[in-house]
Amino acid sequence: MELTLQQHLDALAERVGRPAVLEDRFMRLIAYSSHDQPLDGVREDSILRRHASPEVTSWLKEFGLPDARRPLRLPANPELHMLARVCIPVLHKDKALGYLWFVDSDDSMSAADIDVCVHEASELGDHLHRESTASLFSAARLNDAMHMLLSDSPLTQEAAQTLEETGYISVDDGIAIAVIQGLPAHPSLDLEDAFALAMTDFQRMVRRGQALELVRRDHCVLLLACPSDDDPHLRERIELAIELAQARLAAAGHRVTLVAGVGSRRADLDHAINSLREARMSADAARLLSGIGSVVYWSQLGIHRIVVELASMSEHVPTVHAGLGRLLDDPECLPLLETLETYLDVAGNAQVTAERLNLHRTSLYYRLQRVEQLAGTDLKDGIERLALHLALKVARMTGRYAPRQSTGGPPDDITAPETRTPRQRVAIR
Repeated sequence: MELTLQQHLDALAERVGRPAVLEDRFMRLIAYSSHDQPLDGVREDSILRRHASPEVTSWLKEFGLPDARRPLRLPANPELHMLARVCIPVLHKDKALGYLWFVDSDDSMSAADIDVCVHEASELGDHLHRESTASLFSAARLNDAMHMLLSDSPLTQEAAQTLEETGYISVDDGIAIAVIQGLPAHPSLDLEDAFALAMTDFQRMVRRGQALELVRRDHCVLLLACPSDDDPHLRERIELAIELAQARLAAAGHRVTLVAGVGSRRADLDHAINSLREARMSADAARLLSGIGSVVYWSQLGIHRIVVELASMSEHVPTVHAGLGRLLDDPECLPLLETLETYLDVAGNAQVTAERLNLHRTSLYYRLQRVEQLAGTDLKDGIERLALHLALKVARMTGRYAPRQSTGGPPDDITAPETRTPRQRVAIR
């Protein structure tokens, strides 16, 4: 009869006379033997949280752990409360599937013991490969169902039924979609691994049936159980997901701005794609429109809904103000457009506009007069001001207008309104 992973690990720990821990290649806990010796902070944290912290993961990368194919001796790190360790890569056909860890604070683990562990690691590698293959098949089916659900596929209803019947998501109270978008410093940067780790962390901290995710190269989509648009638990889960994503991205060395859009609640899974459409437009609004924040809820977009709906019409976007098009088509007019937008954003307050743009009041009036002349408009006319303001925001969304300095777009980092750490959020619903 084949031994389980746990039985393999217990037998190995007894043979070498010290506790053993098995983690996967993402530093997530798979199994651990009984511990009859004191635990250091890292071992205790790994067992409690079921994965290594981003700080530990980042430190281990300095020793080339992801590329290791032979045993490593790692020194103690007092700052992380980590004793010296021996790491045995768990391989299958030279591909790292995980790591065996043994605390060795007194350097007493012999070469013979390490050889035994390397041999057993090969057995564990075969076992992990078989489990991974079965898991990938299940994950692939789930991924396919999510794809069909969030597309215009004729199989949408079938996918919704599959997800509901298998218990992957609870739909008794309805659902909402959130899109967390990464804006890396370099557009070619692939964020998928960091997002995947963050979503794994997230799934460990919410109850089963409350969330599903799809991860892509620069964003992830969350399908969340949601009884109402103002559900506090929905907001708490989104804050947590963003916080975990920021931590994983930082641990991977990525400097990335995150924005998020949240679609309105839908009563059933069949209409999840409509919530996804709203979430995407909300994320675009957070990315492109100034002053509305980094996390945007469709239900609270207000007048900006008109802007994003118009911008989403692609080549059919209507001309909101014909005269403004002359300025939008002339690169030399960018300072005039920036001045006009700031002026309209502050409801025509000349003093505040001049302060924000660091302009003398005379220069401000000159620029506004030039706008009136070139656009054929009158800034004393309320309807004209409304049309100009709307046209500028639509131009932002479509990329036709890109100011040199934002007056309130997304910050470099999203800070959750609460100071609790992810570990303190374990009881999140």
